[in-house]
Formats: sequence, C-alpha cells, structure tokens
Amino acid sequence: MNQQPGLKSTSKKTDDGDSLRSGIWIRWQNLTPSEKVVCAYISLIPLWWMWGWRLYFVFLVAGILIYEWRERRGIQLQPPSTAAMGIICYGLYVLILRYFYGEAEGVRLNFNAVIAPLNNVVCFGLLLWYIQDRKIRIRQFVVFWSFSIVIVTMLLTWAVIYFGLNQGDYIPPRSIYGLLTGKSSHYEPGDGNSNFLMPYFPTDESIGGLVRYLYFFPGPEALALVMAFVCLLSLDIKNRLWSFLLLFGSVFLLLTSGTRSVWVSLPIVLGLRYLFTTGKIFGPAFVCGLLAIVSFSSLSVPVISNTVINQVTNTAEATANARADSTEVRSEIYRLTIKGIENASNSQVIFGHVVTGEAVLPGYKPAKVGTHSFILGTLLYRGGLLATGFFLTFWISLLWWLYKTRYDRPSCLFMFVLFSLTFVTMELEMPVLPISLVCIMLRTNIEQNFSQQNYQVLNYSS
Repeated sequence: MNQQPGLKSTSKKTDDGDSLRSGIWIRWQNLTPSEKVVCAYISLIPLWWMWGWRLYFVFLVAGILIYEWRERRGIQLQPPSTAAMGIICYGLYVLILRYFYGEAEGVRLNFNAVIAPLNNVVCFGLLLWYIQDRKIRIRQFVVFWSFSIVIVTMLLTWAVIYFGLNQGDYIPPRSIYGLLTGKSSHYEPGDGNSNFLMPYFPTDESIGGLVRYLYFFPGPEALALVMAFVCLLSLDIKNRLWSFLLLFGSVFLLLTSGTRSVWVSLPIVLGLRYLFTTGKIFGPAFVCGLLAIVSFSSLSVPVISNTVINQVTNTAEATANARADSTEVRSEIYRLTIKGIENASNSQVIFGHVVTGEAVLPGYKPAKVGTHSFILGTLLYRGGLLATGFFLTFWISLLWWLYKTRYDRPSCLFMFVLFSLTFVTMELEMPVLPISLVCIMLRTNIEQNFSQQNYQVLNYSS
C-alpha cells in the first residue's frame, strides 16, 4: 500500500504535533497541501478583515478548480451527499426566490444580493461535496497553532484600543472592498465590516451603552462563535499551559463581544462535553442514567422543578439586564415575527415573506421583523417551508454523517450543538459554515486513521 503523500510515517498513536513544531513556529514544509490552505486561511484572518470578508469561499473554489485542472485536466466527483445537496439547493432556492419574487417585495438584485448566497451557501456546498468526496483530513495541531496566532493578534489589538485609544469614538476607514465598490466614506449603523473596518463599536445607547468588540470579524456575534469554537478546541490540547492560555484568551475575547446568546450556550455545551467525556470512564449507562435522573427530577419533583425554574429565570434576568433595551427590542421582534408567520398567506407559508418586515427600533436598520433568529426569522418567516426543509435536510444529514464518522474526531460535534442553540436568537452568522468545514476535516490520529480508513489529501493520487 502506497504511503499517503504529504504525510510522514510515524510510530506514535496520537498526533502531538512534534513533527509539525519548530519552537513556537510551525514546520510549513511538513504540512499537506490541504493543511497549508487551512493554516493560511485562519492565520490571515486580519487580512480577510481588511479585504472586507467577501468572496472567501469563491476564491477557494476557484483555487481548487485551477489546481484540479492543472493536475488532472478536469475534476471528477462522485454524486454529492444528502448534506451537500441540501445546502446547495437551499442557496439556489434563496437566489431564485429573490429573482422571481423579490422584486415585487422590494428586493434589488444588485451584486451583493446575488453574490451573498452564492459565496456563503452554494460555494460552501461545493466545498463540502469536494471534501467528502476526496476524504480530506487535517491534523488538529495545524488548527491549534493557526488560531493561537489569531488570538494573540486580537489580544494585542484590544490592548491598543483599550489603553491607547481609550475605546473612544473614531471614523472607521473603508475596507479594500469598500474602496473598490465606491462605498461612501460616511459610515451608517448596519453597514458592517464588508465596507468599513470596525474593530469595535464605541459606547452607543442603541446597543445598550456597551463597548462591543468585533476585532477582525464581520460582527460581535461572529467573533463570539469563533471564540466559542476556540474554547472547545483548547480543551483537546495536551500541553496544559498552551491549553489554559488559549482557553483564557478565547473566553476573554468572547466576553468583549457582548453576545449573550453564546454566553448562555457555551456553558451548556461545555457541560455536555464534560458529561460525555466522563462517560468514557464511567460508561454510557452512567451518563444515560444521570441524564434520565436529572430530567425526571427537574420535570416531575415539584421542589426540584421550582428550584430549577427559579435559577433559570434569575439567570435569564441577569443576562437580560446586561443589555435591557436590547432584550425588549428582541422580544418585540420575535412577537411581530410570530404574528407575521401566523397571518401569512398560503404562498407566504410555502415560499416565505422573502424580505424583512417593518422596523421595530426607529433609526436602527437591523432591528426589523424577521431578523435576530435564524430559525424563526430567516427560515420560517423569510424562507418559508421550502427553505426550512432544504436547510434541515442539510443540517440533520451533516450531523448524522459526523456521528457515523466520529471515530477519530475531536469534540467537534459539540460545536454543532452550540450552533443549534444560537440559531434560536441569532442569524446564520458568517463563521458557522467555515467552522463546519474545519470540523469535518479535523482528525486526532495519524497512524490508525490512515491505515484503517485510507483518507486522502488534496494531492491524492491513485
């Protein structure tokens, strides 16, 4: 059997990164082509921010097409998986719906309206198809190191903003994308990081009087999701000092985002991870029995039920009080969104309202009916039953595939639990699909992985 190209044989049972480490640096020459791509994409996040976070999947798909044509004069793939087909259909459906139905609802099919679903969804589906077909896997040390570079850069940026600029007001410069598209130099709330470089939002009453940080991401919610992912990753690092520093840094940066949905969801996911990790020691029966006891006690015993309800209520109130005005606005958005779904016509039930509804908070464009919830707003209100069906087909199929191939994966499945929890109160933020691709490719084992499952890399040759 031929050795997989780009990987050196090793007698170690687990990947501790020794073959990839050179002091604090990574040995670039020891990386496979797929690992080099992932490492570069993560490490260069500040440059993606300066560019404007546009076309990042389009560039990758184009690079793969050029690579395949140069190596094989074409690309041959097996039929796509159910997950890949589901997300591609979802993206195309959103685009088609905007074209045929959106004009009557006031949707302008400009460049951004067309490229957004193509880049964020359709190209993601094509990448998922390619990765599953080629069975591309990357060593987790590459991702650990890449995110460590980004975390250090963001901590230094926070220090400059906090101590140097005193978190004061500033005029945000335009991104490269904003300059190329002729965006006005005047920033308005809601313009985002595609056109302007916004490392943080200064104190503003419209966001609860807090200073919210974005650093190198399109929004504070995107930052929070990435930091939650790094928190989970850090727990798989065997070097205790490195693990603690990465965990501490990511938690600190997560708190600066001011994103309550992730604040609440991450402890739940960490608790589940601990339970199932403990289950490896005490056995599945112990974990299942513990969950059954907790569930039965919480729902059936009045004393315990009242205590749990009070604790949940107090936690929700304390979290809401951190940004009380935002909580009130969100409640009104959800109330009017549910009302819009209930009063929808037959065609709107099937195809959705396509566009967002009326503004809830005057002067703040993002606060509209059909927003601030991916499940309630994006899928059920704007996308209808068809969009909901396409996305659920993708999501459930992907989770099932990850579960079936969980043999040598780190604790990535728990990140999808966090995503599912945040879908209730957040949109489908930009990092969700890129992180999903990373989780699909991550592996923890070298020798057993390649001897038992014959995984391929980008430079696979038969």
